[in-house]
Amino acid sequence: MRLGKWLIFLVLLGGLSACSQADKPATSAEEPKVLTAKLSAPKQAAKNERAVIKASVLYGDEPVTDADEVEFEVWKSGSKEKSELQKAKHDGKGIYSMEKAFPEDGVYKIQVHVTAKKQHTMPVTEMKVGSPKNDPETDDKEEAHHH
Repeated sequence: MRLGKWLIFLVLLGGLSACSQADKPATSAEEPKVLTAKLSAPKQAAKNERAVIKASVLYGDEPVTDADEVEFEVWKSGSKEKSELQKAKHDGKGIYSMEKAFPEDGVYKIQVHVTAKKQHTMPVTEMKVGSPKNDPETDDKEEAHHH
């Protein structure tokens, strides 16, 4: 009978020591980082004036110089189905840009699509061209997404 009590005691002791080891947090060599893109465009431009639009792309605090894809999408507010895509030019140090002249007065939406480090981000900004008559209502589908 004494042997049975010692056997139970040893099994319980072994179980408790196994639990305490499993409760230790796993350590990783590197914290996960987030891909971000900050868009900058003029708030206002004249009709047919070439505007420079830039995106500063970061992975955590590091500039992304080797993005898989960076494209700018431009459309007149309320007409997303007529959007135009343009590949970005890499200017160095994580800055990607494009130049575009806008042929009509209006409010334009500009969205950058960035794929890098197995992540995707697509912030949106807007720009007024010429003298827009009125600001059309924003379509819900025109908002920024982050994947």
